[in-house]
Amino acid sequence: MADEEFELDEDDELSLLETLDHVIDHGLVLAGEVTIAVAGVDLIFLGLNLLLGSVETVNRVLGERERRVELLTERGHAARAPVPAVAGEAPPGGKG
Repeated sequence: MADEEFELDEDDELSLLETLDHVIDHGLVLAGEVTIAVAGVDLIFLGLNLLLGSVETVNRVLGERERRVELLTERGHAARAPVPAVAGEAPPGGKG
């Protein structure tokens, strides 16, 4: 899905249905934290993370994230992989 620029003139009104359609199509993330304290002592901490979107949108976003993590993991393993010995040379750190 291509990123679309959404413009709304001053005289135009955005209906609740159009807003909900846009939110579900693109997804919405809300995050917040509240700490209740008395006399400087934290008593209650409330954390909220909310993801709102269609199943298709959420699966697409999470799938893209998983692919990025796999690529980064593969690159990390490739960077730490030992260099293979060339025929006739001793392996690194040992006798051959």
